[in-house]
Amino acid sequence: MRGAFKLTMMKKKSPFFFFALFCFRLLFLLPFSIAEDLRHEGWSIPDLTGLVPYSITIRTVDRIEVIVEKFYTREGGHVARISGNGKIYAYAIDSDRMPPIDYLLLDPDGTGRFSKRLKFDETYFIPDWVH
Repeated sequence: MRGAFKLTMMKKKSPFFFFALFCFRLLFLLPFSIAEDLRHEGWSIPDLTGLVPYSITIRTVDRIEVIVEKFYTREGGHVARISGNGKIYAYAIDSDRMPPIDYLLLDPDGTGRFSKRLKFDETYFIPDWVH
């Protein structure tokens, strides 16, 4: 009976709850990703020019100040820009504001090329170059 109640409650949560839950997972549950889509020239990152974040979260993780800035996109989705110690290292991208998140772009080596694309259910370590 409890399991059914929890499932009912989960259906009533807004899409923003799931986006926030995903960002929480990015911040605090950082195990290593074992499967990713690599593109050495890098994936194109979202253009956030002129957009104002609707949410900014600041946390300290492993002595790194992690900032997650969430933006609504012009196309109807939303994007989270994730930085540590002032260095942008990931973007979480969702095209429709409905769970799950579409994918995460990661700059694994600090070159400014976001060459790893992770699925919504994959997690990762904060890259060493951010420390």
